[in-house]
Amino acid sequence: MKIEPINKIEFSELEQKIRTVPLMQKNALNEEILVYQNSDITFRELSPFEVNPTTFYLIEKNLKFQKELRKHLLTNFGIDSLHLDAAYELKNEKGEIWTLTPPIIEVTPRTVMYVPNESEIKYNNKVKIQIPIINDGAHRVALAIQQNQTFTGVFISKTNEEFPFYAHPNAWADVKVVQDVPATKEEKKFYSRENCYALYRDFGKLGCGAPRGTKK
Repeated sequence: MKIEPINKIEFSELEQKIRTVPLMQKNALNEEILVYQNSDITFRELSPFEVNPTTFYLIEKNLKFQKELRKHLLTNFGIDSLHLDAAYELKNEKGEIWTLTPPIIEVTPRTVMYVPNESEIKYNNKVKIQIPIINDGAHRVALAIQQNQTFTGVFISKTNEEFPFYAHPNAWADVKVVQDVPATKEEKKFYSRENCYALYRDFGKLGCGAPRGTKK
């Protein structure tokens, strides 16, 4: 593996970048909707079981890559991808660059009804609660489970409740490791609405996702 860090993005700068992350949809004036503009954003040490996945699948090769990347960065640069103190721009042997942030955890509002267990009282009330979900970085959180580790996450609360996360949380027991992306939406997530991607948070602003080339 030939990947090296070329720039450290301190938390204060990362926080400001996150505040500029827009939704895919725009408002009636065709302006960007900055869902995190007034949120509380902190670094927080978390157990993987304190947060909820929003996916039914993980890609095996991506999980393997995160395992190898953690070992490589820790051995060669003293950077632990499960316990980041900042975000890092990384460059591979092709000259491609991308940003490695801590997993991003978002507290999203949900209205729920409690399903009673045996001998429990039944309530028909609906209750609005705040649920911490994995917005970005599910493979690394899964790696933390595999390696019996906690992880450092970017923890975002007090988001604009008009624009909740685009998928409902699910249990870790529902998550399967697969070779390829499932073919149907039903196999991927509990999507919250038909036009779910309108609520998608565009982390391209942070340089996350697929590596980008140095030449245009």
